[in-house]
Amino acid sequence: MPTTSFRRRCTWLVFILSLAISLVFVTTNGAWTSDLGGDPDEAAHAVTSLMVRDFLAGGWQRPPLAFAQQYYADFPKVALGHYPPGFYLLAGLWLLPLVSIKSLLVLQAIIASFLSALIYRLASKLVSIPAAITAGLLMAALPLCLKQIQIVMSDNSVALLGLLAVMLWRDYLNRPSIWRSLGFGLLAAAAILTKGSGMGLCVVPPLATVLVGRWSLLKQKSWWLAALPVALLAVPWMIYSTKITAEGMTQLPLQEFFQEALIYYSKALPHTLGWLFLILASAGVVCMVIHSTKKSALAASLCAMLAGALLIILFVPVGLTERYLLPAMPVLLMAVVFITDLVCSRLFAFRWVAFFTIMLGGYWLVASWPQKEVQGFGTAVSKSGIPTSKAGAANWLVASDPRGEGAIIAAAAFNCTTRSPSILRVYRGSKELASSDWMGRGYTPAFQNEGQLLDHLERLKIRRVFLDLSTTGNQNKEHERLLERALNQAPDRWTLDFNQKIIRSPGQSGALLVYKHL
Repeated sequence: MPTTSFRRRCTWLVFILSLAISLVFVTTNGAWTSDLGGDPDEAAHAVTSLMVRDFLAGGWQRPPLAFAQQYYADFPKVALGHYPPGFYLLAGLWLLPLVSIKSLLVLQAIIASFLSALIYRLASKLVSIPAAITAGLLMAALPLCLKQIQIVMSDNSVALLGLLAVMLWRDYLNRPSIWRSLGFGLLAAAAILTKGSGMGLCVVPPLATVLVGRWSLLKQKSWWLAALPVALLAVPWMIYSTKITAEGMTQLPLQEFFQEALIYYSKALPHTLGWLFLILASAGVVCMVIHSTKKSALAASLCAMLAGALLIILFVPVGLTERYLLPAMPVLLMAVVFITDLVCSRLFAFRWVAFFTIMLGGYWLVASWPQKEVQGFGTAVSKSGIPTSKAGAANWLVASDPRGEGAIIAAAAFNCTTRSPSILRVYRGSKELASSDWMGRGYTPAFQNEGQLLDHLERLKIRRVFLDLSTTGNQNKEHERLLERALNQAPDRWTLDFNQKIIRSPGQSGALLVYKHL
């Protein structure tokens, strides 16, 4: 039987190996040198983290709301409100010593490595040590998980907090106490305040308790106290931000969204896990449910976490994307090694040959190295020359889709030396020259002719315009086409400074036209 010290050493081994995998991958597959345009929300997460960092570094001397409003006016990619503050507080603290986009990618790798190590730690209570190590390393090497460390997002953070919460609820079911119950509640609240999908953890206490059949716990005050931190910390924020987050919801009826989500994720799971791992995971979850009825608090808590994660993506209409599966991945991977280890343990001398053959075969079916290649936006910002003093303060405007606007705003923010208040203000064409909600619905151009648009640029004192023509199929919005015509028809006021090549992804490129006011 492995000793506690041996398990601890293996935990750090998994962490170090996972971190090595992550950093090598980030360095060799484009993320290290790419702009923040890998996802429409990536720049928003980065800029909001930078805002929190600047507030902690001295901005606290001003009223928080006024500081945030000024910051948003200068760099309008702040997402606080659309997303909870948890990830931004962590990333803001991380950025205090060094303001760097690469630093945020290192943070992503560290969070992912802690998640892998925790998966090993919990899996080692259910399966053999080699199988548990495999579960942790699979989390680090799956293409879905690798993609998440290429971009600045909060999905790994909410998955880590969720798994920590499950660990505490397991401890509560084994040894009920007020502090374990409150500890679960605090971690659940932290997960919800990191991303709304953390609400799936609310399923864990009742479902896990039912699975292990410990009905008597419902009579104890400590069981109910788990909800207290969520009610005191997370619910007020959710109420406060309801109107803002509603903009990010689809407008489909719940039944229609459920049907679409069920079809989408039924196809996404084989793509992210591969058919062999998906079959093994399905069988493993069934076995874990059976195991939980034999009084396994860990198996019960993990199955409840999986149920909560799936309920959220199937019933909360926030769009469809594979990365929403990430909180479910730790449980699915533990289910994979659970059933495989159980079956292979009966093969005696061939146990590990069979186990690792199955693991390698399953990984081979899904293995790929996602490439991030977003280039040119940061270069255009550098070539344009960011102001270095109040005397050279300037206003810019960028017209692109959310990815392009975000990449330029983020590059400007991270390279601007004075941000609060800033000597550079960047306007978004999608907000200044048109109107729509967070999801792009209700799009309406703000101007009908070139003259009106040019007069508006003069009122805003715009000195540079970044016009992105690299969007898919060059299908630019109406306000972008009007902007191009207006700038070209006013040679007395505007001139094309340079044409920057843009790469949005491998195989997709285009042009970014940078105009200068005369």
